[in-house]
Amino acid sequence: MRLSTFLRSNAEKILTAWDEFAATVAHDGTMMHKKDLRDHAGEILAAIANDLEQPQSAAEQEEKSRGGGRQAHGELESAAETHADTRMVSGFAIDAMITEYRALRANVVQLWTSAGGGQDHQNDMRDLIRFNEAMDQAIAESVARYTDQTKKSTDLFIGILGHDIRNPLGTISMSAQYLVRSGQLAAHAADAIINSVVRINRVIEHVVDFTRSQSEGLMPIKPSPGNLVNQFEKVVDETRVRNPKATVRLESTGDFNGTWDEGRMGQLLSNLLTNAISYGARDKPVTVRLWEQQDQVVFSVHNLGTPIPLKEQQQIFKPLVRGLVPARAEQREPTGLGLGLFICQEIVRAHGGSIAVSSDAASGTSFTVTLPRTPP
Repeated sequence: MRLSTFLRSNAEKILTAWDEFAATVAHDGTMMHKKDLRDHAGEILAAIANDLEQPQSAAEQEEKSRGGGRQAHGELESAAETHADTRMVSGFAIDAMITEYRALRANVVQLWTSAGGGQDHQNDMRDLIRFNEAMDQAIAESVARYTDQTKKSTDLFIGILGHDIRNPLGTISMSAQYLVRSGQLAAHAADAIINSVVRINRVIEHVVDFTRSQSEGLMPIKPSPGNLVNQFEKVVDETRVRNPKATVRLESTGDFNGTWDEGRMGQLLSNLLTNAISYGARDKPVTVRLWEQQDQVVFSVHNLGTPIPLKEQQQIFKPLVRGLVPARAEQREPTGLGLGLFICQEIVRAHGGSIAVSSDAASGTSFTVTLPRTPP
């Protein structure tokens, strides 16, 4: 029996096994009816059977094996995409959905071989290859749809986070400044409020940027001509205002004109300065140095204090890794979510540059960034 005929004549047996397996897959915990468990498995199975019965040349098979071909635009795509939609709504994680496909593939092959499939070596081998191609295509379509829907949810989350939290934070900051001007609040009390607002905003920026970099693959930037020293002077001045007890120096030699995203460059330096001030020795300066290197510009942020252990240096740019601060280190503020240095790395990567860290007790800690004058 050819595999396509087997799929049609044994559809109910195959789909019953699908139902039983789907019922064991972990999801959001709600009970699901048989119809919900079966979902669009019947349509997927029928689409695969239809595909197996269509003539296919060697060139078409080659194209299909590379992700193209006729089936990528037909009924299989629609059934697999809809299956992804319903599984996502039902609370199935993407790996659980893929596991369903694996179980369906294994079940079909087992039932078919038990029924005598595989004896006509040439035709059956061809059917099995095409069946696996169709299954792979269905998985690819479901994963692509699931990923696309996840990205849309991510974009919505970013919009809510950026709008619904930042606006009230702005109101808090402006209200504190008004109370100081009207004499109803002491300046030092207002400074504590405003600094807290700044830190919360920084956490929001980190979460938004982390989410975007994960969903889009690369930090979005908008480069424009500018002078890196001029941009950094603003960030250093702002850092001094927010950290009046810290000593922050800026040193530069050479020409620093180029094309960068000014906002991202400011965010990069601000994150590195925050890190240096948080972990550096209180009585020692934090120094920002810029210099030229052929067609590139280089800058470093240096601080003295407790060095970063070598093991931690190897993973310091990974997301959600917070600094393991020794008890003797003098830390000035909370380390946040552990996204700051990851965001730095992503900003540098988006500009086509590189970032590295060196740290020891004698020389201190330096984060060094190398950037092309024009991003790729």
